[in-house]
Amino acid sequence: MLRTVNATPEPDETQPLAGVVPLRAIQRTQRSEQVRRQIEEAIKVGGFQPGDKLPSERELVETFGVSRVSVREAIRSLEALGLVRVEHGRGAFVNDRRSGLGEQMARWLQLHRDEVLELHRVRGALDELAAQSAAERQDVAAIEALVEAHEKLRAAVDADEPLEELVRLDIDFHVGLAEASGNRLLYDLLYDLHTYLAESRRYVYSTSSRPPRSVDEHEEIVHAVIANDPHRARAAANRHIVSIRELVISGLARRRSSAPNA
Repeated sequence: MLRTVNATPEPDETQPLAGVVPLRAIQRTQRSEQVRRQIEEAIKVGGFQPGDKLPSERELVETFGVSRVSVREAIRSLEALGLVRVEHGRGAFVNDRRSGLGEQMARWLQLHRDEVLELHRVRGALDELAAQSAAERQDVAAIEALVEAHEKLRAAVDADEPLEELVRLDIDFHVGLAEASGNRLLYDLLYDLHTYLAESRRYVYSTSSRPPRSVDEHEEIVHAVIANDPHRARAAANRHIVSIRELVISGLARRRSSAPNA
């Protein structure tokens, strides 16, 4: 759920991109997120194939009607998700995710081990605060959006949707929880953290037992928020984050022990 701002409306006509995918001018806040979603959807439906170069930054700015900053943030998010790779001086290219996925994730996590663990601790504290605040605030519209995000992830897990879709929906749930807190600074901090930690999420969700467990843990958070029980909501968020962090730590430990000269 995105916040609205008082801003001059952008043109709303649809423009074709690369002759295959209709993309629309962005009219609300968190524009980089909306740019990311449209490009991600274009990749998902085959508008951009593995190896294809995305339109230039200037073309994307003109197509979406947003700033260069928004476009750059969107590309960085897509790169964090592993959907594109940025080659300096050449542009952004769509990745082929059909091979080497597990190795890529493990290598990225190992390289950023200390940073990832510290960020998970920060994320955990902020997620707990968001859950507590959401339960206290009782914003009906925001809670309805949170429930919808939860149900979408549940349906995707039940349908065995691709990993990228599960990661996206998991991020949507946690961003929705931050939105329900009503704290703009908390929302901004968690939005950035969840986007940055997307690659560790890919690692977590690639574990077969993890997606349904996350759905169950999310449901505990949702029920506590609906019940207007801040203490229970905070505790449920804590249990969820601790279980995620333990999985990341164990994965890193296995990777480290199996490395040469470990």
